[in-house]
Amino acid sequence: MLPGLTAFELGLVRMSVGYGGRKKGRPLSPVEVGGFLRKARMHGASVADCSEALQLHATGVLRFLRILDLPPDLQHLIDWGSGRDFIGFSAAVETTKLKDSSDQRAVAAAILASSLNSKEVRQVTQLRQRSGRSVKECVREILRMRPQVVRRYVFIGSVAPEDVEALGGRTQSARDSMLAEAMETVGIEGGSGRLGVRFFTLVGDEKFNASMRKVGKDNIEAQLRFHMAQAVGDATLGR
Repeated sequence: MLPGLTAFELGLVRMSVGYGGRKKGRPLSPVEVGGFLRKARMHGASVADCSEALQLHATGVLRFLRILDLPPDLQHLIDWGSGRDFIGFSAAVETTKLKDSSDQRAVAAAILASSLNSKEVRQVTQLRQRSGRSVKECVREILRMRPQVVRRYVFIGSVAPEDVEALGGRTQSARDSMLAEAMETVGIEGGSGRLGVRFFTLVGDEKFNASMRKVGKDNIEAQLRFHMAQAVGDATLGR
């Protein structure tokens, strides 16, 4: 057991960190794992205690805690493995090496727009620290090393403050399913998204960009809020 965690919560954390490289079957996101570990730490557990309880090296425990230092509006984007519509756990850890939140957000945007992997993120952060050049310049230099760059489109929207409580009690996977259903209803194609408590992010290809233009970019945020409100039975989300 870990202080501050119930047996059920500890079981969820163990299941989530014990799947090797597989994403499927993990009940918690990396940030949710980090949140439980921070809760245990606040109740007196040491890093060594967490390491022993999870059968995870201490550096692994610290990685989960480090991503909690990223800006809240980026945390819902972090997931296991790698993909085009989220920030992989390893890439997120590399991003924490930049201490300025604006730099972290710039790297996150580059990950989503250009599908940077963790190695490329490490190269960007190292170049930023050594050269003092802007993140955008560092990203351009790293991308020039690729044989081809695939263009991705990113849309970021916010959830109204009064809607936070309705989403805060749901897991990352539940929120993402809610957003996916809303996107389908609205008619947004060729992309996928991540729904946080305060922000949501959509990422996609040329088809995605075309469907956003068809829906009307000025209308997307309001329409998604409305359909997500229906999913949770909270009419305030659609206002």
